[in-house]
Amino acid sequence: MTIKSLTFIAIAATMFTACAESTTTPPSKAQECAAGLTAQCILGTWSTEGPTIPQPTGEGFIYIIEPSHNFREDPATLKFYVDEKKVNKFEFTNSSKSTAECKPTKIYGNWEIINNSIHLNATAGNDCIDRSQNDKTIQAEINIDGNDVALTIKELYFLEPEMKSADAVVKANAYEVYNFVSSN
Repeated sequence: MTIKSLTFIAIAATMFTACAESTTTPPSKAQECAAGLTAQCILGTWSTEGPTIPQPTGEGFIYIIEPSHNFREDPATLKFYVDEKKVNKFEFTNSSKSTAECKPTKIYGNWEIINNSIHLNATAGNDCIDRSQNDKTIQAEINIDGNDVALTIKELYFLEPEMKSADAVVKANAYEVYNFVSSN
């Protein structure tokens, strides 16, 4: 072999090694959620500052955190994950700022995505949830604003105890809005 051939082989080997060692950046949560509500999208930890209620304006409604149930100083968290047995699990950790009469500290259960809905089945820590509501499919949506991703559960589930004594119309129109915090 000539020096020229050996040099070419050395350069090619160096380039191959460099390419093999390059790492790919994992997709951002906004990229994972670009297709909307999917199982991959909701994996991770999300937080909420409290129940979101409609506030009438001259042109319709805006949604705000219900003032008497504001968790801004200590948000509640909702973690979606897949356990070692490949079962979809969730863990809801309530805020210490909760003012509900019955305050669930943690709620555990199973989840699955069904079209534009999330099926939640609370299996432990669910003493504050009406028994008929423990296993429920709820419409949900993903909203992306730049790198910020929000999961909106379009009725009360985890935060229902917070709004037990609320006006029936307000309660029926309340949502749970969770902002993405971190991957598991």
